[in-house]
Amino acid sequence: MRKGINAKRILSSFTLVVLAITLSGCVYLRLLNFKNQLTDFERNVTIEAPPGLSFSFNNPVVRGSDLTFVTNSKPTLTSSIATDPNIELWTWRFEKQRAEPHHKSYSVNFQTRLESGLLTNMIIDDPFVDLIGRNFILKMFHSVGDAKINTFRRSISASMDKGALDDVSCPTLAKIIDAMGKPTRTLETPNAQNQHIDCEYVFNFLNPKNQKRAGQFKLIFKADPLHPETPVTGFKITGKGR
Repeated sequence: MRKGINAKRILSSFTLVVLAITLSGCVYLRLLNFKNQLTDFERNVTIEAPPGLSFSFNNPVVRGSDLTFVTNSKPTLTSSIATDPNIELWTWRFEKQRAEPHHKSYSVNFQTRLESGLLTNMIIDDPFVDLIGRNFILKMFHSVGDAKINTFRRSISASMDKGALDDVSCPTLAKIIDAMGKPTRTLETPNAQNQHIDCEYVFNFLNPKNQKRAGQFKLIFKADPLHPETPVTGFKITGKGR
């Protein structure tokens, strides 16, 4: 009798796992397809003219339901633009995770435009563009094409060093700290030849319904601690859902 119950439980668990893989597999395939599109950035993405910075995806593949699946949450704000076809603007607000309560707060908004359920545009927060720099952010998006995806952790990571940033005007550490406040965490790497620190800024997206964390991205800036007025020498970006 006991063995029979265990067998049923095992069968039920196996069925649930298979269903979960089946249901989520399409999501990850679409996200992987989107990542691969970014490797051929010029062909698949149109950059809107200044002011500001927005991307139009020439071959939409990601669905709005994919975004809510990964975060298990609705966006911070939803606005209806048109009904035929159905066009919506979703705003996702990410708040800096402060190391100490008295540290300066900072938030970044990302707007995603969906047409008939497909992600067609992304708009980056103007203050963030002004701070980090238009070309620096473009480099970030280019790097996502070569990013590593961890489906188990629902995460993605990409990085770029000084050599790949030679043609880009990078922000200084002093400017970043002045605008964003102190980082969530600072890691110092003493090295006689190349001393630097990693300033890690953690940004959390909170489910607007229950205020639980539903998404997160981290920006790690590599900089010279002795010369904060000089441009950062590299960055790493990671992101994950709930």
